[in-house]
Amino acid sequence: MEPEWLTYAEVADRLGVTPEAARSRAKRLGWRRQTGNDGRALVLVALEPRPPGDPPMTPRSPPGRNQVHAQIARLEGELAGVREALVEARARATVAESRLAAADSERAKAIGAFANLANRLDALAAESVQRRPWWRRLAG
Repeated sequence: MEPEWLTYAEVADRLGVTPEAARSRAKRLGWRRQTGNDGRALVLVALEPRPPGDPPMTPRSPPGRNQVHAQIARLEGELAGVREALVEARARATVAESRLAAADSERAKAIGAFANLANRLDALAAESVQRRPWWRRLAG
């Protein structure tokens, strides 16, 4: 493709970008620039023509005030939902912690009761040895 002098609008049309994006690209890539007879800037580029039927790109406009407010309202709604979920999660965690503390207390009681039973069994076994007749105690 042979290089040619094009305006930023023509470059933008061929690239499918905005004229400002074409201007930025020309500056970034160091394309040669000169002013045409009509006073408009021209850049020397070698670009393929845009295929027929390829729709032109419409420049993106920044969001309007109403769009920004709608976005803020949507995000605030999401934030409120997250806060509610956090409150519920904290409540569930508190209930779980209290149940765990109760279970630990019951476990400690059960261990204590088991230890008491084991001590009582040892005492009964010792007492049973003492209650055997004296002739059985000699046998061992």
